[in-house]
Amino acid sequence: MASLVDSIISLEKEADAIVDEAHTQSKNILKASDDEIARYRNELSLELEARLARFKADEDEKCEASLAAALQEHTAKLDALKKLPVDFIRFHAGKIIDRFNNW
Repeated sequence: MASLVDSIISLEKEADAIVDEAHTQSKNILKASDDEIARYRNELSLELEARLARFKADEDEKCEASLAAALQEHTAKLDALKKLPVDFIRFHAGKIIDRFNNW
């Protein structure tokens, strides 16, 4: 009978050791999973920051090109206006004034 009790106690100790080992392994798996998730989030964050930086650089470049084109167009139109003869300007200014006076 003593040997049966000893066997049962031994089996219980073995079962406790197996359960403890399973708990330890599950904690290790959980920690490894958490570490992997953190690494993945960090990787995605770095990738997103790089994509945003490229997008910003592209948009800044487009904006600069658009602004340069608008400035060039504006300068060309101002130059064209400056080249208009004074008589032409006076004639059209007079037409505008007449239009307002005849309202």
